[in-house]
Amino acid sequence: MKTSILISAIVACALSAPIVSAQEKPAPTKPAMSMDMDKHMGQMQEKMKAMQAQMNTIRSTTDPEERQKLMQEHTQAMQENMKMMRGMGGPMMMGAAGDGSPMKGGMKEGDMMQHHAMMEKRMDMMQMMMEQMMQHDQMMESMPAK
Repeated sequence: MKTSILISAIVACALSAPIVSAQEKPAPTKPAMSMDMDKHMGQMQEKMKAMQAQMNTIRSTTDPEERQKLMQEHTQAMQENMKMMRGMGGPMMMGAAGDGSPMKGGMKEGDMMQHHAMMEKRMDMMQMMMEQMMQHDQMMESMPAK
C-alpha cells in the first residue's frame, strides 16, 4: 500500500512539474524586431502622407518653375522612401538566417501570423509607393516641355 501511495505521489509530482514551470514564465513580450518594424512602418506612413501632401501642392501650383522644383523634391522623397523600404525587409522578411532561405523547423503559429501581418503592411506600403510613382509620372506628362 505504501508503495502505491509513493508511486502515485511521484507520478503526481512529475505531471505537475510542467504546469508549475509554465506558470513561472512571464508573458512573452513583443520581439524587438516586431517593435522595430512597427517603428519603421509608422515612419513610412508619415513619409507617405508627406509625399501625398507634396503631390497635392504640385497639383494646385500654377507656376511652372515652382511645379518643377516641387517635382524634384517629390522625386527625392520617393527615392529616400524606396531606400527605407528596402531596409525594412530584414531577417524577419527573409527567413531566420537572414539570407533569404526558409526558416528551418518552420514557424510557430503566432510567429507566422506576425510575419503575415508585417508582410501585409509592407505590401500596402509598396502599393502606396507605386501609386505615388504613377501620380508623379502623370504630373510629369502634364508639364509643358521646355
